[in-house]
Amino acid sequence: MPTIERLDLTIHDNASDLWRLQHAAYRIEAKLIGVPDLPPLHDTTASLQASEETFWGYRDGDGELIGAIAAEIAKDGSGVISRMMVHPDHFRQGIAGALISHMMHAWDQVAVWEVTAEARNLPAIALYERYGFEAVDTFHPREDITMITMKLRAKT
Repeated sequence: MPTIERLDLTIHDNASDLWRLQHAAYRIEAKLIGVPDLPPLHDTTASLQASEETFWGYRDGDGELIGAIAAEIAKDGSGVISRMMVHPDHFRQGIAGALISHMMHAWDQVAVWEVTAEARNLPAIALYERYGFEAVDTFHPREDITMITMKLRAKT
């Protein structure tokens, strides 16, 4: 039976599982948008362990980590989804949606959520739109990357 759990990255096996998942997922995004050196592909197990983000992982019935989401609470109290990843072998199975729902329930005190997605990553944008996120801004962290900022006001 699949489970969603908060990932303790001080446990090396969890950090290694996350690193493998992140690299598999972000290699697909890099190919999709034509940017082979996406910043998440530069992460190491150690840099993931040093992150201040909170991670939740989706494990399949065999205990394999096949999806993960990370979030942070901003200084203004809003929630920021900082990473979303699903193993390519498990795309379009509802895993990303389950992770979003779980995280928002876990942090139900958050009234406003924000996420960014690369403008060419249409599947990610569509996912966030299905959850009520709306585009509010764009920015260019590098000349070859256009990010869309999306926000959601949580239901009260």
